[in-house]
Amino acid sequence: MEQTFLEFAVQALAGIVGVFVGVWLALVAENRRRIGDERKREAELAVHFERAMQSMLGSVIKNMAEARRICGLVDRRGACGVIHEGLECSVWDATQDQFIQLCGSVDKRVLFAQFFNGVRHLQAFCEFHRNLQLTMAGAHDPDDPELATIGRDADAHLKDLTEELNFCGRLLIADYGQPVHRRLLGMKPSPATPAPAIA
Repeated sequence: MEQTFLEFAVQALAGIVGVFVGVWLALVAENRRRIGDERKREAELAVHFERAMQSMLGSVIKNMAEARRICGLVDRRGACGVIHEGLECSVWDATQDQFIQLCGSVDKRVLFAQFFNGVRHLQAFCEFHRNLQLTMAGAHDPDDPELATIGRDADAHLKDLTEELNFCGRLLIADYGQPVHRRLLGMKPSPATPAPAIA
């Protein structure tokens, strides 16, 4: 009887140890799988974030070029010249939610949001400016000094908005752009990015 009890105790103990070891091995395997899945997900999110960032930086450069064009047109157009803008916020609209979700830097989120808010503001003012120019062109007395003052003030404000947008864009490119973005704007490479060797 004692032999049977001893065999039973050994088998029960071996079963219990086997269960604990099996549970422990399953937990270790599950933890490794979960860590691998998290790393894979983080890598995919980083790729999506980088794509969104590159799209937005391209849009920043395009909007800066358009703002410079508008600023030049203010000085070169005739008295009745109407300025049409080609600013765009579609990239921001398409990537805004993803960018905000993935971007860890509050400052970066704020700067990009401010830039594209500035683009929208410039779009709205360009529309107002265009309507003002059309209204002034249809005025009974186009040489009215008050209308001329209003037109000059609107031109000055339009130029201020374009210069502000360009300044904000240059800050974004200087802080977050890659060397190709900086070269497009004629900026020197950042100290962290070595200049390409000239052969």
